[in-house]
Amino acid sequence: MMHRRLAPLAVILAFLLSCVIPIGVQGQAPDRNPTLAFTNGQWFDGHGFNKRTAYSVNGVLTFKRPAQIERTIDLHEGFVIPPFAEAHNHNVETLNNVDTLVERYLSHGIFYVKNPNNLARDRVRLLPKLDRPDSIDVSFSNGSFTGSGGHPVEIPQRVIRTGKWTEADAEGGFYYVIDDPSDLEKKWPLLIATHPDFIKTYLLYSNEYARRKNDPKFNAWKGLDPALLPIIVRKAHAEGLRVSAHIENEPDFHNALVAGVDEINHMPGFRYAADVEKHVISDFEISDADAQLAARHDTFVVTTLAGSRYSDKAQQQEQDRLNANNLAMLMKHHVRIALGSDSYRSDTVPEATYIASLHVMSNARLLNFWCSTVQTIFPKRKVGELKDGYEASFLVLSADPTKDFSAIEKIDLRVKQGQILEIPSVQSN
Repeated sequence: MMHRRLAPLAVILAFLLSCVIPIGVQGQAPDRNPTLAFTNGQWFDGHGFNKRTAYSVNGVLTFKRPAQIERTIDLHEGFVIPPFAEAHNHNVETLNNVDTLVERYLSHGIFYVKNPNNLARDRVRLLPKLDRPDSIDVSFSNGSFTGSGGHPVEIPQRVIRTGKWTEADAEGGFYYVIDDPSDLEKKWPLLIATHPDFIKTYLLYSNEYARRKNDPKFNAWKGLDPALLPIIVRKAHAEGLRVSAHIENEPDFHNALVAGVDEINHMPGFRYAADVEKHVISDFEISDADAQLAARHDTFVVTTLAGSRYSDKAQQQEQDRLNANNLAMLMKHHVRIALGSDSYRSDTVPEATYIASLHVMSNARLLNFWCSTVQTIFPKRKVGELKDGYEASFLVLSADPTKDFSAIEKIDLRVKQGQILEIPSVQSN
């Protein structure tokens, strides 16, 4: 919602129709973005805010004044931060209303999304709506590798029962079952042929792999043989692809790190009470040695913590303590943390708010993690920071989020690749 304090900004924007792309309008972006000057803004440097004038030159950010300026926008002392990101959500798919989804993501300041398991055909169908200055940018895995009876085999079965998917969308579509190296050799080319942006794998209680492997009791609560993961990582890296690994407990976390994955999806114990067997909380506590290993490997760890909600107060407190302690351990060793929600009907706004409620990090540090999350989604792009030569993509807030984290919901202006975004549902009245 536009705040009255920035009403003059709305007047200025009315004259910028040539560089505005309304959300939902199909078509190509302009061949060249106008050169814009953004004055009277307070720009985030990773710690606090500094008043500076910035420029967008053909969609690229610079703090050096260009020879010519076509438009000047007064930010009226607004607080400028990089856009937010969502490193784990499966909601960018054809079963969803993607037009509405895109509008919601952008209204929340989330420009980048990672879908760590999807149907390859969904990506093809949705591509015209994505990866444009007026939309969200999304990376897709186009499927995943798991073991027989392992997660996520249960997900396609639920959708098949609704009549929206067929059996062809399960094995060989949403996932590929790999039980031994020969399976991998046969099925690797099938997944690679879909041109995934990265490779998704599953480890679930991998320290108990042999015991769970053939027991139907553990259907959907098992995954790959951990001995196969290093082979998958080597093959992926040879193709120039990064590897993400779903994990459940601390041994999974360790096995993923030893295998050399680039990203760990979820934190140990993010849903510790959901398994078919009970566990002691120590099974999910990240060790100093593994946190050091994650830092040394430059591995991203994606949170997905806000979804764990229990009616039992004591259980919720135990979950919160586990989450807080694991976050503190990762920060102690300077591990790269990325925010993901894995919440189909939501995004990383509740995730960030939940993490803030744990009081284990400063608002500035949490803001850094959230804004730099895009670097595990699009690691080859210059995004996630407000630096010369980076994409001219940012948000302008009406208040300082390092002092009051709720300011992250007070977005007055959104700029993506030098384009000023207007979103119908958040227009000023």
